[in-house]
Amino acid sequence: MKFRIFFGAHRAAQEHLAAQLGANRDLLEANGILLPAEDEMEAAVWPAIRAMRRNNADENTLPKMIKKLTGGKDYKTILIVRPSISGSPLRPIKDDIIYPRGSATVAHLIKLIGQDDVELFCALRNPASFLPSCYNVAYMNEPTQSLQEFVTVSDPFALRWSEYLHRVQGRESELPLTVWTFEDYPYIWRSVAQAFAGLPNKEDLVAVDHPLDQGMSLKGLLLMQEYLKQHPAETASKRNQVAQKFEERFPPVAGEVIPDQWPEDLVSTLSDSYDDDLYYIERMENIHLIKRPIYR
Repeated sequence: MKFRIFFGAHRAAQEHLAAQLGANRDLLEANGILLPAEDEMEAAVWPAIRAMRRNNADENTLPKMIKKLTGGKDYKTILIVRPSISGSPLRPIKDDIIYPRGSATVAHLIKLIGQDDVELFCALRNPASFLPSCYNVAYMNEPTQSLQEFVTVSDPFALRWSEYLHRVQGRESELPLTVWTFEDYPYIWRSVAQAFAGLPNKEDLVAVDHPLDQGMSLKGLLLMQEYLKQHPAETASKRNQVAQKFEERFPPVAGEVIPDQWPEDLVSTLSDSYDDDLYYIERMENIHLIKRPIYR
């Protein structure tokens, strides 16, 4: 039995990918592929990861995980869509790196399952939009945290996805990884879904309507902060109700610039560094980058 694991990043359309795959469960099942329900996946995968972290996994850990996922049925492939393997969107950066604990968790899963039975998949996103999008989540969890406090736990100019991928691959860079970018994803989602699931024909996939980037623009979030200062929400539930209204009014914006908060020179520099990093990633050993086709 093979495992195909999407391990990150957060805020990179993983909900859209999961929704498209979920709409094609009959097609997946016909090809011997299981996409577990989210609650079933969490109940199966998290205890196994925890056992590996605590060094108390045994010969029953993997069979238990598989049985919880499959219900005892026989499948060729199990799909895991769990970006939290990498870490948390509440704290995606630390000490100038992305997902400081993520590579260790991936290593635990590989050790548990066996490298020959695991294929790994990762989505990347421009830090200029990745960080504000993660802050969107972090603020709802910790409303007293400012954007500057969230970002400056690391030097944002030092962040490189290639460094994270190198850590996941290991010292010898022998572990194959399939990656793509959030920016290309709207144009290549069928190719991504096909590669991730291992389907023979991407045109067999049916599409369902689902937002690519949930949340709100940084402008909307900052305006919501000011609103909540004047009209405090007494509970998390009421804060979420306010957030829903702002999300409807202020959807995410690509390349967003907010003077004095997220200035143009910062966005431009982060974007240029990201482009350089992608050029390097495409040339890394055992990395397959699914790209948007360019027609000339």
